[in-house]
Amino acid sequence: MWSVLPRKKSATSPRLHQTRPLTPPQEEPKKSTQQAVVIDANHTSQTAPESFSDNSRGECTWHTLLSAPQTASQDMSAGVAVCPANTGYLAHHRHTQSEIYYIISGKGEVTVEGTVHAVTGGSTVFIPGDAEHGIKNTGEQELKWFYVFPTASFGDIEYKFSEVEKVDERVDEFVPRKEPPVLKIYGWDA
Repeated sequence: MWSVLPRKKSATSPRLHQTRPLTPPQEEPKKSTQQAVVIDANHTSQTAPESFSDNSRGECTWHTLLSAPQTASQDMSAGVAVCPANTGYLAHHRHTQSEIYYIISGKGEVTVEGTVHAVTGGSTVFIPGDAEHGIKNTGEQELKWFYVFPTASFGDIEYKFSEVEKVDERVDEFVPRKEPPVLKIYGWDA
């Protein structure tokens, strides 16, 4: 019976099985069918903000910046919201879509699923879809934040406010409401 013995390697032996990593063929980058959108820096000062007609939902205003069909956005919508000093708030609510808050300025508290988080300018908050959340201003200046939703139109967001009702000017005192209100926001005035 024959057997093959391994060959002793030497400094002069050629490397017979040297391999190079295989690289996949490079694909051409796909061009986006979306258009870039640039909102003028004066937009929020030149247009009236939106607000709730029912004060139990919040004492805040907002400017929707990106939202189909007003802007060519296919995947996300975004805007800027403001709560006035000391008393401003957005009542506890939930919606199917997740949301991101980036606090631009001010001081406040964001409550997500019962946990209170202190926020100031520069803070970022990720809010999972269907998580109950709200925000209130706890400072002497307005609380301003940038919000983003993973949907093309702000009109897709169905706000389901929690079963609470504001009983006085203090934001932290609520009582149960008999029927939970539901607010469907269908866009913004251009």
